[in-house]
Amino acid sequence: MSAYLKLDHIGKTFARGSASTEVLRNIRLTIDKGEFVAIIGHSGCGKSTLLNLVAGLIQVSRGAVLLENREVNSPGPDRAVVFQNHSLLPWLTVYENVNLAV
Repeated sequence: MSAYLKLDHIGKTFARGSASTEVLRNIRLTIDKGEFVAIIGHSGCGKSTLLNLVAGLIQVSRGAVLLENREVNSPGPDRAVVFQNHSLLPWLTVYENVNLAV
């Protein structure tokens, strides 16, 4: 039986101009269907970035997010995120923010 969710050597680097910041490196995690997992850590350690990758809201720099053996590379109806505050996704247009919510 294969994993329900698999994070396969995930890496995420954010670039701004000529500078880049590596926020996740070589993250490996396997979660079975029905399993409950908590991700804990101090502020700024990459928890939200990891969840945004699983949700398909941002793209991985390295590795792959697999949900039921299908690569996650965009938001979909099989995943949801409950944000800590009311917010828009600043990298999307107004239409794309509304469309994502619908």
